[in-house]
Amino acid sequence: MVSDPWSEEGGPLEKKSLKSEVFELLRTRIVSGAYALGEWLRQEEIADELGVSATPVREALDQLVAEGLAERIPYRGVRVVQLTADEIVDAYVFRLLLEVTAARLSAYNVSVEQAEALRGILRETEQHLELEDVSGYQHLNRQLHQGIAAASGNKLLARLYKLVANRFPDWMMYGDLLDQPELRRSALEKDLQEHRTLVALITSHKADAASRQAMEHMQSVGKELVAWAGVPERMLREKEREIHALLPESHDSENG
Repeated sequence: MVSDPWSEEGGPLEKKSLKSEVFELLRTRIVSGAYALGEWLRQEEIADELGVSATPVREALDQLVAEGLAERIPYRGVRVVQLTADEIVDAYVFRLLLEVTAARLSAYNVSVEQAEALRGILRETEQHLELEDVSGYQHLNRQLHQGIAAASGNKLLARLYKLVANRFPDWMMYGDLLDQPELRRSALEKDLQEHRTLVALITSHKADAASRQAMEHMQSVGKELVAWAGVPERMLREKEREIHALLPESHDSENG
């Protein structure tokens, strides 16, 4: 079980904004892999563990369901979302389109403050890489991609991106890295280098190159879905072909 950053020395959560605190704690546990896919989230057990009433836990569970991280099963309760291969591929394709769009728009609209914030996330990510802290690295990875979506200047895109990202089981792949130390370092280094390149292109306002880099980065993630999440490669490639005309071409010209 992960530590509770909102509790004091492992004690009960503070009473301020309990719903938000419980939600963030449960969300962190899900995306870090502390809760397995399909694991039941028992309202009474969580309330007892955290030393809070049932109300903030129930509200937090409702928010997890609304954001796609959990699902409510009639007459049984709430469990961590258990996605089929079709659902994972649908989320991958939608996220691919959003990543490419967000990267292009961010290259046009990123502010000086947002650019520095993205670089700051990269610097912090490097520290987690040195520590081989997979859970912390994964959290920063989500922060980076959400920061790029926010820098697009389109608030609806940023909200939609967050919803789609919650339906995309990237925590499954990071969870596997915890159990494969021989692959961990090289996989994280490759991921970080792709992020560095993407941020450099966005902050240099090279829109074409940034959108292509975002596409290539997501296709790398697609390969990881095949390797670590058991998604059939044929299914993934078929979906990519369906949206091929909407994606940027891989060429050397830049119009950023």
